[in-house]
Amino acid sequence: MTFTETTKAIAPASSVTSKSMANGQMNSDDPRPNIQQPCPICAETRGLAEHLIEVGLAADYLGNTSSYVSEHGTATIKTETIGDWLRLAAQLEKVEVDTWKFESPDAGLYCETVGDNIDAHAKHYTTHATGLTRFMFVCNGLEEAYRFIDHLYGPLSVRKGVAKRQLKRASSLRTVALLDDLFDSKGVSAAPKDFQHHCGNFIELFARYKAEHNAAVHGLDLGAESRLTYALQLVRNLRNHVAHGTFPLGPPADYGGYEDSEELVLMLKHACRVSALYIQIILRWFAQGFESYDYNSIRDAYAKEFDRFIANCTLEYVQDLHVKSEFALHKDLYDYERDEDDDD
Repeated sequence: MTFTETTKAIAPASSVTSKSMANGQMNSDDPRPNIQQPCPICAETRGLAEHLIEVGLAADYLGNTSSYVSEHGTATIKTETIGDWLRLAAQLEKVEVDTWKFESPDAGLYCETVGDNIDAHAKHYTTHATGLTRFMFVCNGLEEAYRFIDHLYGPLSVRKGVAKRQLKRASSLRTVALLDDLFDSKGVSAAPKDFQHHCGNFIELFARYKAEHNAAVHGLDLGAESRLTYALQLVRNLRNHVAHGTFPLGPPADYGGYEDSEELVLMLKHACRVSALYIQIILRWFAQGFESYDYNSIRDAYAKEFDRFIANCTLEYVQDLHVKSEFALHKDLYDYERDEDDDD
């Protein structure tokens, strides 16, 4: 399924992005200056933390395993591990950087400007450290999702007659091949609701980042930009920039730093959003179903709240769990019972 083919069902990512970003219409949990009106799509999307915890809990309740074979041997991959990383990302509040730590406690007393400088750097680097840490937590969950479906690449390459020299070695690129095949087979219906809108926001931010900082992009096949996996390819490259220390990190803009430093942090948030959407796709279409002890315990219990949970906790829910709804995996099972009592 190519990007061009999906335009009949969904507006092109480029047009959606250019219009929404021109009006400041980004994700509802990522406020931008001079916003005229909220984006209607993002207004119906859960905040990033809630989105991440929902995907993490879905991975927990699935309780699936698979075997991952690499040059280091065979490992058992668990969807719960995906959930562990996403839970950390969702629960992360702040990674605080104390720029006063190695300064004289009297520095601010002698010169107010010096104190303002140190405070500005503390706020700036705390924001960056928090964004970078959350992004790497999400990427660790995404890496585990790659390994979870890696065993399916072999049969796919055989079915497609891929030559040995053209086989993908990295699990991330194998995942791209598997998702491309999924989209070719099922079309845009395999993607979460408003998928291209969210991906388009990230793609636009990444394009500006790439142009401003001459960021390298590797591993893209011909035609990659037209496919629904393009945003995943960019997340993979961004992850490598952060992991290898090439992601731009400098002082606040007012003190000689990058003018787009705030937008860089915003891009990291959008990358987390997009990563979670791709994990949803992987869990929705490649998981074996809900098999965890917790899920089975709820399924075998007898009460209205348990029946409601089982009726709503489905693979179909996983696909669109980023959209606001009354049901949520992170809500107390008995909250629904109390809500119904309040309505009486």
